[in-house]
Order: sequence, then C-alpha cells, then structure tokens
Amino acid sequence: MPILGLQISQAEAGRIRLGMKVAAGRGTRPAKLDRFRFTSPRKNLIEKIAELYGGTVQPWQPPRRAAQWEVVTNATEVPVVVPPQDPAQSQWLELWSAGGCQRRCDGQTETISRQACLCDPDPALRDCKMHTRLRVMLEDVPGMGAWRVDTGSYYAATELPGIAQLLAQAQGAIPGRLILDQRTVVRDGKTKNFVVPVLDCADITPKELMSGRVQELMTARAAAAIDGSLGAKALTAGSVTDFRSLIAAAKTRDALLDLHKQAMEEYKGAVPADLLAEFTARAQAVQAATDAAVVTAPAPASPGDLLGEAWADIMAESPWDSADELEQRFCQLVGHSSDEASLEDMHKFLAAIRHAKAQEAAA
Repeated sequence: MPILGLQISQAEAGRIRLGMKVAAGRGTRPAKLDRFRFTSPRKNLIEKIAELYGGTVQPWQPPRRAAQWEVVTNATEVPVVVPPQDPAQSQWLELWSAGGCQRRCDGQTETISRQACLCDPDPALRDCKMHTRLRVMLEDVPGMGAWRVDTGSYYAATELPGIAQLLAQAQGAIPGRLILDQRTVVRDGKTKNFVVPVLDCADITPKELMSGRVQELMTARAAAAIDGSLGAKALTAGSVTDFRSLIAAAKTRDALLDLHKQAMEEYKGAVPADLLAEFTARAQAVQAATDAAVVTAPAPASPGDLLGEAWADIMAESPWDSADELEQRFCQLVGHSSDEASLEDMHKFLAAIRHAKAQEAAA
C-alpha cells in the first residue's frame, strides 16, 4: 500500500524534443525540427531508438546537467504507450527567472505562493507562458521509464490535455502514436508553417473506450501481435526496421536520403526493388508538394530564420564570454534550453540583457 500523501511518479528515461542547435557563423543558433529528436543519459536507449527510427547517435551536453546522448531520427511519428497521468498536472502557466520557476498558475491560483494568480487576465499582457508536458513510453524501446514531451505550442496546449483526459477513463496504459503534425496558418497576409505534437490512438474506438474493458482488449491485442511478430521473424531474414512506415511518414528530401542510407547499410547494398520503388514514389510526392507550395503560397517567413536572427542579436549583446555560460543563463531565465525556445522567449531574454546593461550604465 503506498504511503498516504506521497505522489507516485515514473522515472524519466529521456526527453522527446522538437528543436536543436545548428551551426551559424562562428557559433550556433536554435532551430525547429521537422522530425523527432531524443535525448537521454542512457546511451543504450538512444542506440535502440536510432536502430528503430534512423539517425546518428551523438554525445550531447545539456546546460546545467551531466553529459547525455542524442539522436535526430527520421521519424515524424512513433508508436507509444500512454501511461495514466493527471491531465490537471500536465499544463501550467509558468514564469521563469534566473532563480528557477517563480510562478506556476492554473489561471486562477498561483500554486507556489498559494495565492491568487498574479498575471494580467489579458493573454497578450500575461507574464506567464503556457507549458504543456506529456509523458509517454516508447512501445518498442526497452525499459519502464517515461519520455517527456515539453512544448509551449498554443495548439498543443489546447489539444493534448483533452486527449490525456479522455484516455484517463481507460484506467491504465493505452497504446497510441505520437505524431508531428504539419500545420499552416495565415496571419497578417503571411503564411507560416510549423509542427505540433499530436497524440493519436487509432486502435481504440470511442465505443471500446467507454466499455470499461479497454485493458482487457489491449492485453488480448498485444498478445496476438507478439505471437505474430515472433512468427514473422522466424520466417523472414534481412532488415527488421519498418522502412515502409518511415518512408510514408517522411516529409522532407533529407529525411528520405537518411532513410535510404540506413536501408543500404541494413540490406548490405541490396535494397529490395519494391522498397526502392516506394522511396522513388515518396520522393516524387514530397517534391510535388514542395513545388505546389512554392507556386500557390506566398513566401513564408521562416520561423527558423527569425529565431536565428534573434539568437544572433543575443550573441552580439551577450556579456558572457563563453557560449556555455550564455546557454546556462538562458535556461535560468526562460525555463528551458534555447533550442526549444520560441521567438517570444528570445525577445524576453534579449530585453533582460539590455535592461541589465542599462542599469549597469546608470550606476
């Protein structure tokens, strides 16, 4: 029996990230990704993820933490298991500073000080920013730890908690897919393209979810799938990577090239003709979509370029000598690393630097 009042949690195996640092001039800048990036202190888990979803395993040094490992995969969707979690604890309005998280609000109550929310009710004037967190387990990766997805996306904030609340009715873990959904919006006459993490549970019907027998159904399906996969592995040879699913999910030419390189290695240069045909067909579809976007849409303002410009301004005005210290200060003020930052985060940090310089000059 658990200790009364003790909150049970799940060990964190790693993070699923939607951005990373890229080279820019003499330094680096944060950029958004169109595929999943995984980080973890456990190299064997990252190696398994690379085996399943492609990518190169590399060491990674996060700010204010011990060294870890990372891989930028070719996958825009991965099979997951969603463990039970309280939707009310997955989303907050938060304010971060150099001293850590200063406010954590639900819109009415600030939970750290246990007072009424201190922010302006107008979202445009609010100091706190939305933070949405989701815990998932990777279906085909060993271990019982959870992988955490953090996002400041407005669309994820409105969609993910609702799905988590619906799944909570199942009273147990639910299989699903974590997907990077491509979105497009037009604001002030400009088209912007971006990705939003989406949780989908296509194997479960609403009728099954409401039946009260979801866990029984899932157990039976999982047993059948394991029996079937063991039989298939005994009869077939060659690659165990599901290239067909990865090819169908690839959204860019670079992702397809990485997949093709991986297939050449796994098949030792003799990629099956039907798989090569799928590579060719998907490459043509990706190119056609790119050409159509160029013809029918106005030139979008690239979020990556805007982020790069903002980071270049930060580096130019940084009072710190090393990039590591700059990154550490950024994490302290904003609450997460610069490769996961929004343009608003960049502007907030730059404003803080300029304010500190002004105060120092006045003194």
